[in-house]
Amino acid sequence: MKNFKINALAIVISSFLSVSCGLDMREEYVGGAFERLVLKEQDWSDTVQVIDNLGIKDSYNERLYSHKPENFDFTASGNINEIYVHARIECTDDGGNMIIYCNNYQNNNVWFDGPEIGFNNLAGTKMTHKDGYTIRMLDSLKVGKKTYKDVLEFDASGAKKNKCNYDRFYIAATKGLLRIDLQDSIRIERK
Repeated sequence: MKNFKINALAIVISSFLSVSCGLDMREEYVGGAFERLVLKEQDWSDTVQVIDNLGIKDSYNERLYSHKPENFDFTASGNINEIYVHARIECTDDGGNMIIYCNNYQNNNVWFDGPEIGFNNLAGTKMTHKDGYTIRMLDSLKVGKKTYKDVLEFDASGAKKNKCNYDRFYIAATKGLLRIDLQDSIRIERK
């Protein structure tokens, strides 16, 4: 019985010390429906063909890296037009953080970052930034004749001062860029 009391006391003391010393044992994760973006290990680069509602064709270079359950990083940039899409998630012990980077551009082979729009403690299916930007997880989205599952929608149309050069973009968790809605009613869609 004496050994039991000593072992129990040692467990209580070590538990108290690990918490009080900042050694938090909670798991990192992404909250809400946004977790669907980090459920699959993937690392790929691709070129996707797109066409806008005026009939102008373009191609977008895209890259997706997802490491379960740590992060998700997607970038796409047009070859003809200067539209850049970047969504990044870092898993944390309180639901994860998403950053949307708008309007990154290249000048003399140097990349410059545009505004960063951050969403913290991801939860549910929709979150709104203090400046009016919104992220939402859609179960699916139909583009052309195909339906894509697990789609992230970024919506800047409700922002107080939209600093992006588009209103919305849509990316599928495993397929990449699906659609971009520009501010002047032009819609670019995956072919």
